[in-house]
Amino acid sequence: MPDMVRWSLAWRNPNTAPSGPRVMAAVIVPVGTECPAEVMDKWVAGAGYAITWELVTQRPVKRWSREAKARVRKGRLKRRLERQYPLLAELLIEQELAKRPAYYEAEVNK
Repeated sequence: MPDMVRWSLAWRNPNTAPSGPRVMAAVIVPVGTECPAEVMDKWVAGAGYAITWELVTQRPVKRWSREAKARVRKGRLKRRLERQYPLLAELLIEQELAKRPAYYEAEVNK
């Protein structure tokens, strides 16, 4: 399914309430399609309504693997401690890894 966008003629004057409906017209079309005539024809300059568009389809969320999460968490810890405490970084990293092993191994909470 291609990505879809919603073109609409909506109230965009923040200082007043709309004299009619908040959304006067709306059409869902594939991405890359110009604003449809049924929305453009209702627009009047200075009336408080504006032509807007928004993406309405969403790709599935990509989840990190457990190994990737653990690698990134350990790397961030190392960089942070080496920057803040360069002489004690190795010792502090070992202590933090011992204190919170489940977090730094990205174990799933049950």
